[in-house]
Amino acid sequence: MSENTAYDPSAPEGASSPGSQYLSRKDAKWLIGATIIVGIGLIPVYLYLRDKAWKSSCIKNMSGMMEAITIYAANSDDRMPPLYNTDDNGEPFLDKQGLPYTWISDIKPYSSDRISFICPAAKPDEIAYSVDANTGEPLGSTYGFYAPYATATIASIDDPNNVILLVETSNKGSQGSYDPLKFKSGGDDGFVVGWDNNNFAPDKETQAVTRLAFRGTSNGSTEKGFGRHEIIHGITASRQQKYLKPSMMLTEYNPATYSLAGSWRQPLVLKGNSPR
Repeated sequence: MSENTAYDPSAPEGASSPGSQYLSRKDAKWLIGATIIVGIGLIPVYLYLRDKAWKSSCIKNMSGMMEAITIYAANSDDRMPPLYNTDDNGEPFLDKQGLPYTWISDIKPYSSDRISFICPAAKPDEIAYSVDANTGEPLGSTYGFYAPYATATIASIDDPNNVILLVETSNKGSQGSYDPLKFKSGGDDGFVVGWDNNNFAPDKETQAVTRLAFRGTSNGSTEKGFGRHEIIHGITASRQQKYLKPSMMLTEYNPATYSLAGSWRQPLVLKGNSPR
């Protein structure tokens, strides 16, 4: 009789043959296949949880940046920071690295180390760089400041709950975003939210704001656009969250006040609140 006999009458009751301690090749294939199927099934769950965490971090970043702007204003006669420092020609002043000193540079010393100036869902080409006022090193950001409120006083904001000051932006038209007018002369421009027909002041011909992180809007159309998180996040002067769809690129004009209305309005003209 062979040593590999399937049945041994002298073996203890319940004992199994040595061969049963190992998976057959067929069983191993089934196990591997089942593991792969379960793994594939968990991918949507992972992506959902990742995207949810990214959105939460993005909102936290913007809230922290708005808090830093408020502290900056409290130390600057109620005025919010300028968009950028200028050279003798009115262009953004660039350091030896070719980086501008922007509002992001100004608020960095007032911001918490627990926040980031870069949305975790942003692509590398969406990042605009300023000078870090603390270290002199490059400081990346994927958030923009709405231009007309630069250097404006907090008191000039007539509807703090609705006026958007900070919003997710994309640098130099990256990822198919809408950036029809290059800001100033070269360099990064994702730190500022401007307009489709003017980089300095909106008028009655202005139809949209620019550089928002909406992909698929490079031709100015909002119909097929989608945000960095499907939507994008904005934050108002009172630190209320706004969830923006591509249609929110569009502006509205109020002929009674000769200025923009809605979320993309302009500051009140107050005594002592002279233009930049």
